Amino acid sequence: MSAGSTLRKLALESPHVDVVRYQHKNVKWTLKHVDHFAESLGTGLVDNGLLPGDTILSWLPLHFAEQHILQFACSKAGFVLYHLDPLLAVKDRDGAKKALAKALELSRANVLISQDAGNDINYVSLVQEIVPETRIFNVGDGLPFFTPRYPDLRFPVHTGFDYADNPGMIPINQLLCPTGELSNVLVDHKIDGDTPLMGNFILGSDEIPTKKGQISTNQEVIDSKVWPEFTSIMEKKYREVEGVGVVF
Repeated sequence: MSAGSTLRKLALESPHVDVVRYQHKNVKWTLKHVDHFAESLGTGLVDNGLLPGDTILSWLPLHFAEQHILQFACSKAGFVLYHLDPLLAVKDRDGAKKALAKALELSRANVLISQDAGNDINYVSLVQEIVPETRIFNVGDGLPFFTPRYPDLRFPVHTGFDYADNPGMIPINQLLCPTGELSNVLVDHKIDGDTPLMGNFILGSDEIPTKKGQISTNQEVIDSKVWPEFTSIMEKKYREVEGVGVVF
């Protein structure tokens, strides 16, 4: 089974078991909550045209609730998830832009998910410098997003709450689609423990990606316990997560 399928099984068996509390906003989630948000995000991404095998690049801090939900959503929908550390921007703004550009190029990401702002850094403005089409594109027009710099990128996403200052980027909370139809939509696709889940970058000494590393399957991610919160949730263990960050 994939991690996402296992989560659904756990949520049905023990829906009220508390598994994670985020210090920011004092949000506590049960297995049912985690499964609900992961299912909703996976459904929203598929509803926007993604299919199993597509690639997502996360530029979110690892303590964000949205990052953990995204991990399970990718497992449920069969996406490959890459992660780029946004903290590089705190010490090297230009380096962070180079890292983002290279990560988009190497991963050929279909979706970029960035935080809106954090640590006194406006991450959306950095995205706009690397993908300037986000300044002029209006998702409200109903046209598909396109940038010749990264032709695989279908839509950029941010963790803010509106479109006002970011017309070319979709707020992540707008992608939540709680229909419960994800398994029905993907009925023709086989998603299990052998399905690719986690992509990796090989970083240079300047923390800029130089090439892609090995892609890990669902089962390999579970066995390696490389994602701490993901692992503790799978093991039904309660975990406190510190740090400031958006919670949908």
